[in-house]
Amino acid sequence: MKVLLMGFGKIAYMPYMNFYLDVLSERADTEIELIYWDRDGKPDSDPPPCVTKTYVFRAYLEEQLPFRKKLKYFCKYRRFALKILRKNKYDRIIVLHMTPGLTVLDYLKRHYRGRYILDFRDISYEYVPVYRKIVSGLAKSAAMTFVSSDAFRSYLPALGNIYTVHNYTEDSLSHRMIHSGKDHGREVIRISYWGLVRHAETNLKIIDSLGGDPRFELHYYGRMQQAGRDMERHAREKKYGNVYFHGQYMPGERFAFAENTDIIHNVYRLDHTMKSAMANKYYDGIIFGIPQISTKGSFMGDLITGKGIGIAIDPGSATIADDIWNYYRGIDWNKFENNCAETLSEVLTEQKTAKEKLLCAH
Repeated sequence: MKVLLMGFGKIAYMPYMNFYLDVLSERADTEIELIYWDRDGKPDSDPPPCVTKTYVFRAYLEEQLPFRKKLKYFCKYRRFALKILRKNKYDRIIVLHMTPGLTVLDYLKRHYRGRYILDFRDISYEYVPVYRKIVSGLAKSAAMTFVSSDAFRSYLPALGNIYTVHNYTEDSLSHRMIHSGKDHGREVIRISYWGLVRHAETNLKIIDSLGGDPRFELHYYGRMQQAGRDMERHAREKKYGNVYFHGQYMPGERFAFAENTDIIHNVYRLDHTMKSAMANKYYDGIIFGIPQISTKGSFMGDLITGKGIGIAIDPGSATIADDIWNYYRGIDWNKFENNCAETLSEVLTEQKTAKEKLLCAH
């Protein structure tokens, strides 16, 4: 069996593809190829060992560009992908994001109807009726669709072949409860964000709330484009000695700084995209046993508070610092760790079901 994974980012920024690779690797007769996009020319993770061939689309792209300016890059990606699709015959195509699927929608529906799998990972323009209709058509022609957030189901037609897949990596499970038994009475609470450093407007509010407050350290780990650079410059101009920017990291490096983190910063702006999304850090929190803060009013924020694994805050609140301090100091750690363990157990059960469905498709 020959399978193509259509990625839309760098290998290091697509850990979610491991869900598919783990299942595909169970079949010895499977040949796996991968398309991915090198958007910045910086070091990347090596291709997974089970991938037999890779195709690299190279084009520098700033994430913050408006959609109309991204279109020419999407058109170039389409030409690149179509050249590969026309040259090869695949038994199955796994589309690792809605956007690459939409760039070759006509080809998929014509040649791979009922033989491609969709990974619905982020909301982009589904709130626009025409775009949402196109996405629905893409899902209806797919063999199955996996959503990374149950909130995304509201943007899809009511189909019986939609399943939930969770955004954790298998190697994280060997670091379960890395904080268990540690002294939580530190005088300074270390808050860490990891991932693409973005959403400057929201983060600047958090930086101004915690910057200069001796009760906290605020750390940002991850690649920075214009938004991240603006945040770093702001912290420097304000002379916040407790706000740090560490730059890009490789996926396996996060275990080290997670071990030294007291609270995970999982706060994003409350827009149509992030209101429904689930971040990888949510799973890091329940696996590592680290409390997290998220955005009040978001799907993820409601989950975090409902399951007792963190708090949701309003980034515009004037009491952020006190709210976080009082929350952390009031944690019942035995109860908190039990909540994490129960939530993780639910996640693993759902992930097992998703893997079984994917395996049946192959």
